[in-house]
Amino acid sequence: MVFREVETMEGRRNMCYTEDIGDMCMFISKSEAFCIEASSCPGLQPNSIYYLGHGFGVYDLTTGTTRYFRPPAGAPNQLTAPYWLSPFYI
Repeated sequence: MVFREVETMEGRRNMCYTEDIGDMCMFISKSEAFCIEASSCPGLQPNSIYYLGHGFGVYDLTTGTTRYFRPPAGAPNQLTAPYWLSPFYI
């Protein structure tokens, strides 16, 4: 479930359930979670959650479907470094 923070007229902040994060992608793993605009990185699917840990895949909030990534034949079944790296400039 995804929640977004909404500020009320009284200046309070509430968490509201949402199924639409727009052009954003969330990345969740054993490291700190972060978000990126899908339009800034070709190939990313907007309104999606990319995850690593107990599984490896992408969850599409729009359709409610999950696409699992499978390692190529001959590759180890376990990930040795289950962390997403946030974008950086070289």
